[in-house]
Amino acid sequence: MEKYIKINVIKYVRDGIENGTLIPFQAQKYARIIARQGTPGETIISYSEDANGNEITERVSKISLDNKTHKPGWVATKVDSDGNIILDRHNHPNEWIISDSTFKRKYEIDPDNSNLYKPKGGIQLFVQIPDNIILEQWGSEMKIASGGYINITNVDDMYGISERDFYDTYKIIGNLEEENKKSM
Repeated sequence: MEKYIKINVIKYVRDGIENGTLIPFQAQKYARIIARQGTPGETIISYSEDANGNEITERVSKISLDNKTHKPGWVATKVDSDGNIILDRHNHPNEWIISDSTFKRKYEIDPDNSNLYKPKGGIQLFVQIPDNIILEQWGSEMKIASGGYINITNVDDMYGISERDFYDTYKIIGNLEEENKKSM
């Protein structure tokens, strides 16, 4: 069993950028999802895998009411381009909870397929992590194996994503360090 360290995400990211172990880069979300509004108290378990491909429970979360809208959060599920639920090699769907206000801010119905939701777009900033970490995220703890990523676009809403899920969801736009060198 690999060891995971519990981090303060703001300190971890700040220190990593300062000492050069974390290098920000840009990416844009392209993956479509299916989604449904959940039932308060409903439990959703997200699974991932460690660096050796072993299954890990990434997060156990419960649907709650959004503080802003007072409506239940959404259960998002990753799908392929035809809208079929994607199962990992351990036969788990990739599901997670998104608060109602965040869901409405980040997703819209796909005009090409009204059963799917597409990201509203926008370039986001990420760092790839060299450690196995546990971070507090949306009221629960999340395990992310080394090689995973932290979205650092908004310091008040930084979140983690496994390496596998990142490459299924985002397209890398550029390395900020390389872009800065070009502009000098």
